This record gives sequence, structure tokens and C-alpha cells, in this order.
Amino acid sequence: MTSSITSQVMKELSFYGTKIVQKNLAVGPGGNISAREGKTMWISPSGLALDEITEDQWVAVDIETGHYQHPTLKPSSEIAMHLYIYRKRPDVNAVVHTHPPVTIAVISSGYDEIPFMFPDHVALVGKLSSIDYVVPCSEELAQAVIQSITPSSTGLLLKNHGLITIGSTFKQAYYRTELVEDAARVFWMAKLMGTPRILTGEEAGEILGLEAEKYRQKLLDTKLGG
Repeated sequence: MTSSITSQVMKELSFYGTKIVQKNLAVGPGGNISAREGKTMWISPSGLALDEITEDQWVAVDIETGHYQHPTLKPSSEIAMHLYIYRKRPDVNAVVHTHPPVTIAVISSGYDEIPFMFPDHVALVGKLSSIDYVVPCSEELAQAVIQSITPSSTGLLLKNHGLITIGSTFKQAYYRTELVEDAARVFWMAKLMGTPRILTGEEAGEILGLEAEKYRQKLLDTKLGG
């Protein structure tokens, strides 16, 4: 029998899977997403578009062993990449892998990163590393990804392939994907208009300092409140 927590996880996955397709962050059966529930990872099945997956079609995978359970469906072929992230980062509860077109275009045109041009990109995503093209759905890709994910990473840029974002909640991981694609679009449009005005290291540092101060204040308010 499905627990209320499990039901909520699958409902959230279906909700954000639909948003991903609606926002043109993945097309057809492309992209894959997952969420952690205790020792279990719920991941999108192979061969289905993210917006057509019903709540009973998410595949349960044991994070430690990699064994999966579903009466009729197999997990995404990128299963190893998701498992390795959860094993390495116990703070991560959601992984979003998409194929956002503008992001792919920018990082596959000689750029190793999406430059900072507005505060939210700095504060909510931060600097993302990138890796060169590796064949999708391979152990080589999973290894390349996990070697590039650090304790502070919020995601990873995959040249000629796509984007991975992670978070403590699915909403956080999803919005990081939206922000990266938006940042890529802003940079692309700025290049068309002229010379992009990139935020300096000092300006980015000030934004991060503001976020740190807001976090400290939130902790203080919580303690004072009880």
C-alpha cells in the first residue's frame, strides 16, 4: 500500500515533470528526474515523456543496491547518474536532468559557463562547472558527472547534451533549471544586442554576502521565535 509520503513524492514528480515539458526544457522522451524518499529513489521510467508519466509509473530504486521495482516499467537509462549523486550527496533529495535548448547552445559554442548577468543567477544557482561531451546513458557519463559534483555544487553543465540541477527539495532543483536556462537566454540576447555586461567578481561576492546575511538572520529569527 502506498504511504501518504510516497504518494506526495510521486504527485510532485508528475507536477514538475509536466512543467519541464511546458517550459520547453525537455522534448519527447528526453530528460529524466528523480526524488529521494528515505533509502528509495523514485525516478522517471524509460521511454516516456515527462509530462505523460502518471503517479503510479514512477520507478522505485534502492539507492544502496540499485535494484528497482515496477511491474511493467524500467527506470531511466540515466539511472547510474542519479544514484551516484544521491550516494555522494546525502543533502540532495532531488535531481533534474533536462535538455534546455539555449543552455545547450551557449555551452556548446565555446563557453565553459553561463556568465552572471543578474542577481538571482548568482544567489540561487551560483557557478556551475561544465564537462565535455560524453555518450549519454553510459557509465562513463555517470562517472564524469559524479567526479565533477562537489559538496557545494548546485548542478552541472553537460556540453552538447544538457543540464543537471540538484536540490534539497524538488522545487529548488527545478527552479535552478529554470534560472540557468533564463540566464543562458539573457546572455544570448545580450550578445545579439552588443557586448554583454557581466557582473564582476566583486558584485557577485556582494550578492552572495547578502544571501549569507539573509540566512543568518533567518536562523536568528527562528531561535528568537522559540
